[in-house]
Amino acid sequence: METFIVTVFAKPGHEDDVAKFYRDIAELDDQAEGFHGRQIFQAKNGTMVESVLRHYTEEELQAHAEAAPPDGTQFVIIELWESVDQRIQFSKNVSGGRNPQLFPHLLPDHSHEFYKDITPS
Repeated sequence: METFIVTVFAKPGHEDDVAKFYRDIAELDDQAEGFHGRQIFQAKNGTMVESVLRHYTEEELQAHAEAAPPDGTQFVIIELWESVDQRIQFSKNVSGGRNPQLFPHLLPDHSHEFYKDITPS
C-alpha cells in the first residue's frame, strides 16, 4: 500500500472551490484502479495561533519565532493506493485533465509526495 500526501493552499475566498474540487473528484477515485481511499482536511485558520497566544508569554513566543504561513487556507489530502504507478496513471489520465478547474483557486505553495509510515507499533 502506498500513501500519497498533497498539501495545497487555497487563495483567500477560494476555500469552497478547492473543497468542492476534491469532493467532486471522489467519483473518479472510486473508478480508479488501485485506489483505496482518500481523506481531505481543511485547516481551521487561526485556531492554533489563538490558542498559543493564550498559553505562552511574549518571551516564550520570541524564543520560538516561526515564519508566517502563506495567506490562504491549507488543505491536506491523504490518499492510499495499491502502487505508485497506479497513482501516477490516475493523475496523468484522469485527474490531470481537471487541473484547470483547480489551479486558479490555489496559491503557488504546495507539495506532493509518497510517504512511508514510521509510526511505532
